[in-house]
Amino acid sequence: MTRDDWRALIEAFLADESDAATFKEEFMEAWEEVAEGKTRVPPAVEELQSTVEAYDETVEDEDAETELRDEARKALELLKA
Repeated sequence: MTRDDWRALIEAFLADESDAATFKEEFMEAWEEVAEGKTRVPPAVEELQSTVEAYDETVEDEDAETELRDEARKALELLKA
C-alpha cells in the first residue's frame, strides 16, 4: 500500500464512510499484506497500528472509538505533511 492508499483508508473512516469495526478489518488486512511483503510503512501508520489492533468492536466503549478516531486524525495529519 502506498502512502496515498493509507491516507484514503483513514479518510474514509473519518468521513464516516465506514464504521470502526470495518476500518479495523480493512486496516489490519492491509497491515498484514504489507508485513508479508516486507514493504515499508509510513511512521504515522506504524503508530496508528497499535491503537487499531487494540480496538475491540465487541465491547461497547465510546471512549475506545473516540481514541481510535483521534489517533486516526493524528496519523492523517502526519501523512498529509
